[in-house]
Amino acid sequence: MARVERNNSATKTHILNSTIELLVSRSSAEIRIVDIAKHANVGIPTIYYHYSSREVLISEAQVENFRRLMANRNPFLEVWREALDSGDHERFVESFHAYHLSIASDDLIEPMWEMVRVLADIRTDRDARRRFVEIHDAALEERLAIMVDAQRLGWLDPELDARAFVAHSGTAILGRILLEGSEHFAIAPEAVHQLMWTVIGPKGDGAAH
Repeated sequence: MARVERNNSATKTHILNSTIELLVSRSSAEIRIVDIAKHANVGIPTIYYHYSSREVLISEAQVENFRRLMANRNPFLEVWREALDSGDHERFVESFHAYHLSIASDDLIEPMWEMVRVLADIRTDRDARRRFVEIHDAALEERLAIMVDAQRLGWLDPELDARAFVAHSGTAILGRILLEGSEHFAIAPEAVHQLMWTVIGPKGDGAAH
C-alpha cells in the first residue's frame, strides 16, 4: 500500500477514520500515535501536522463516532412522526410502549458503556465537548417537537413540561449502567414503561397501556 501523503486534502479525514477504526477494538488508553500511524499508513509527523496531540485526535474521533451514531435514524421517531401526521393515536401509544421497553432492556447496556468511553475521552477538550452537546441537543430537539405536537393533540399530558422531561429522560438512559447487576434496583422493562407513561400520558390514563 502506498503511503498516504501529508499534502493530500483527504489526509486529515483519513487519519480520523483510521483512529475511529482502532477505537472499535481497543480502548483509547491502548492506542498510541505509532499505532494510528501504522493503521493509517502515514508518518507520525503527518499526524502531528493535522492534530496537535494524541488527546485531541482521540477526542475528535470520539465526537465523530457520536455524530455518526446519532445520524442513524431512531425508528421510533419515524413511527411517532408518521402517527402524528396521520392522526393514528393507537399506533403512537403502541410505539411509545415499545420504545420504553427497548430503553429498559439489557441490550442498551453496552451502547451506554460506549457513551461513557466517549465522554471520558472528550472531557478535557472544550471544543469537542461543545460539539458533543450540539449534536446531542439537536437529537433532543427533535424528540421535543414530537412531544409538543402530541400534547397539542391531547395524546400526552398537556400540563407536562415537555422540555424538562426530554432532558431528564435523555440523560436517565445513560444512568442505567449504574444499576447494572444490582439485585435490589433492577427494574423490569414493563415497570419502566408504566412509570414513564404515568408521567407523560394523559391524566387518568397512566396505567392503561
